[in-house]
Amino acid sequence: MSLLRTTARIGHHLSTQPIHGFVKPSARMSTMLAQYSRLQHRNNVAPILSEYARASFHTTFAQYNNNQQQDSKPAPASMDSLAESLKAPTKGAKSPEDVHPPPTSETVAAMASLGGGAPAASSEDAKTLTAGQEKPQGKFQAMWNKGKAIVIQCKDGVKLLWVNRKIVKELKRQVKDDGYQLSRREYQLIRSTDIDVKRLIPFAAIFVLATEYIPLIILFAPGMIPSTCVTHDQLESRRKKLHEKRCAMTEKLILMNRREITKESLASYSSFLGIAKRYGDSFELAQIDRQHLSSFCKFMGLNGWGPRFMLKNRLEKHMAYLAEDDALLQRDQIDSLTFLELQAANEERGMRSLEVSRDHLERSLAYWLSLTQNKEQPIPPGLMVFSRMFLLHASFK
Repeated sequence: MSLLRTTARIGHHLSTQPIHGFVKPSARMSTMLAQYSRLQHRNNVAPILSEYARASFHTTFAQYNNNQQQDSKPAPASMDSLAESLKAPTKGAKSPEDVHPPPTSETVAAMASLGGGAPAASSEDAKTLTAGQEKPQGKFQAMWNKGKAIVIQCKDGVKLLWVNRKIVKELKRQVKDDGYQLSRREYQLIRSTDIDVKRLIPFAAIFVLATEYIPLIILFAPGMIPSTCVTHDQLESRRKKLHEKRCAMTEKLILMNRREITKESLASYSSFLGIAKRYGDSFELAQIDRQHLSSFCKFMGLNGWGPRFMLKNRLEKHMAYLAEDDALLQRDQIDSLTFLELQAANEERGMRSLEVSRDHLERSLAYWLSLTQNKEQPIPPGLMVFSRMFLLHASFK
């Protein structure tokens, strides 16, 4: 009986001890256990495959309960979790880009200058190198952008015209009720707004039927577009076109001139008054034929089409406006005008307004006022236009 009890105690002791406590481990197993111990002491170690191995590899570490034998093996992991863990970066490890950073644009340029092969640039460097290069737009995209810009320009111009109309309405009320005296700027605002309001009907038709042709209409038919819908660049283009036309007419007139009238005689104030006294009757608008009236209208920036009476009325109306504007300029002084106002005033009177200084604009306008505001000897309007053709390139010293 005692022998049986001793045998049972020895069997129980053998079953509860780890197997490597009684079996001498081999050299290969000792090496594996040492490597596993070193890996577990590293902080930046990645998960090893033994943690996701089958449960049969953990049978030697099984624990038993006193009441029942229960296996505490870890559950086998799926292949998806294994792949995600292997793809995860190791803690403290560096990426290939940090170890070998991509070449910059300066490196690429230096290698290209030495004749060597340039390394492949990364996507960020490619974006940096091509940042200044605009992508070519398609025909449809270009037309869309152009049409969108024209619509915005016209919308802003109509809004500005509406604001000007309210201001003009108030100014007219003050003149009528309070006897308010307008300045030249206010007079110009009233005149330009009244003209722009009349142009709204043809402009609306053009905007609906031919929006894309508005820049061409501004250049070749400016009388159909409100001035508030014209940009500064478009205005400069129109002035250049008118200046080229005036230069051609001046050259032709000088070549065909057979009279005693010359550029030098018209540039002198006393000589000009002498010419007006001698040839004044010949320059009355009623004595000028249709061909010359058409040339005068074109030179002054007006339409040159229509019969003789239409051309005559058109030119008389424009000269009457200039006479009223001259009186306001004489009162407010030329020094009060801005550079853009000086350009507009010279252009309306048939004088050069491009590629000249402010001093030239002031001197040419002052010479015009000295002639038109002379009460002793009135100057015929035809002679004033005719003299501008000769004096287009004068310096007015």
